[in-house]
Amino acid sequence: MKIIVFILIILINLININHSFVYSKSEYARAINPVYLYNTSNNNENSNIKCIIEKSYFVEIISEINDYYRVNYNGTTGFVKKNDVKVTTSIPSTPYPYNIKIEIENDCNLRSSPTTKSSINNVLATLKSGETNIQFIGRIFSEEAIDFGGTTWYYVNFQGQYGYIYNKYVKSVSPIYENTEVVNFKSENITDLTNPITHTSNIILIIILFIPCLLILLILYYPRKRNKKSKSHKTPKLNEKY
Repeated sequence: MKIIVFILIILINLININHSFVYSKSEYARAINPVYLYNTSNNNENSNIKCIIEKSYFVEIISEINDYYRVNYNGTTGFVKKNDVKVTTSIPSTPYPYNIKIEIENDCNLRSSPTTKSSINNVLATLKSGETNIQFIGRIFSEEAIDFGGTTWYYVNFQGQYGYIYNKYVKSVSPIYENTEVVNFKSENITDLTNPITHTSNIILIIILFIPCLLILLILYYPRKRNKKSKSHKTPKLNEKY
């Protein structure tokens, strides 16, 4: 009996564990408004923001962890809040901003964080004046590195390195137009996840998992009990009178 109670406790605890689920097929979600792409899913501080996802563009969902989706956005991975995006039922043809040309005006540094005052060396590379071989990923508002220079930094991919360029060193950036692609959105009550822990009520799940365990224990327990009874049965002696 103690074993059965122990198994039941384990099953109940299993229900209450926070799980992360990996999506087995490509699924996208749209940023209805500008959305923060976070480096991790454990805080919402400004220091944890990787960049801003432009309004009307999409993220590809990799997995979900509690209140966040882990996503791919324009070649980089991060986390978005589930409430900040709407999941679609189709794959968009133009999920990310493209043909966004950035031209450098003065020699500058590509940095791993949007600040010039880092306690550690955050310089990844040096970009020369006139450089245009830069992939735009997103924007972020951070340190005003030059007086009256504003707080805009560009998160970019330069020769395979992802980092930040301060806007005062940028000569020009192509306009980022709204994505007008029409897509259908998934109903909030429908999901493709089939993991029973998330889509079966706790009581039903406990029953489903508990019954096989109970049957196994009964099969193992009763033969042993019968054997004990047969051993304890006293065999009459041959000369014993009845």
